[in-house]
Amino acid sequence: MKLSQLRFFCAVVEYKTIAAAARELHCVPSNVTLRIKELEDSLGGELFFRDKNRLYVTPKGRQFYQQAVDILTLADRSQQLFAGRQPQGLLNFGALDFSLISHLPSRIAHLRRSQPHMQVNVLSRDSLVLERMLIDSEIDLALTDGPIEHPLLASSAAFDERLVLLMPASVPQLDAATLAQLEFYTFSRECSFRLKIDRWLASRQLKPRMTLEMESYTAMAACVKAGCGVACVPGSLLPMILPEQALKVVEMGAEGISNLYFVWRRHQLSDELQTALDLLMHPA
Repeated sequence: MKLSQLRFFCAVVEYKTIAAAARELHCVPSNVTLRIKELEDSLGGELFFRDKNRLYVTPKGRQFYQQAVDILTLADRSQQLFAGRQPQGLLNFGALDFSLISHLPSRIAHLRRSQPHMQVNVLSRDSLVLERMLIDSEIDLALTDGPIEHPLLASSAAFDERLVLLMPASVPQLDAATLAQLEFYTFSRECSFRLKIDRWLASRQLKPRMTLEMESYTAMAACVKAGCGVACVPGSLLPMILPEQALKVVEMGAEGISNLYFVWRRHQLSDELQTALDLLMHPA
């Protein structure tokens, strides 16, 4: 069974006669008749009742017609996937959760407007998880802190980012005695931000009363506002948290710089991925 045979068969069903199908297909009627006969032979059954000059689709032929239409539609889509200059296909994109709020919304919208035929799946994970998913080919592109130093991965700078501390406005300064009485809200150990903040605390010999992992930055800010502790958050979220009279921000300086990078598998930068990357990096 060939695609050309299916196209001839569908044309006869849709245009009712071999002559009409031949005109639509720009060929002689005998060619249509031959293709239908070949298809029937390969299937081992008749697709039409023949009555003088008319053809009537058999019940099985009618059922087969629906399947043939589906096959031809899928074949056409497969060809379109690799034809022309319009990038299509599927992009699995992973990003740090906060970046989907602060950095990426307008960029993803720009990508969707520019490439409406590209299916884009977006998920949020911690940085170490994103790295593993890239290596295992579970995602095609990631936005994470970096740069990533791995022989299988390549990266390009994306956004400036920094970590800052949120403190209750009533706390005069962050010293060892003060922090020893407060909880510290931070990232999970699968986020490389956690390594950075742990080193920052250790270098200053600061030890909180208790360290709690939280996945919600809103919850972190609420706990700090209630006077329960101190939180570490990405600076890009501050416009959504502040102004808030009960909170104040402590900058971490150069040690808090945690810029974000687009990361992909080295040597697997397809035309579609390059197009998506260009649009995400250079918004309109």
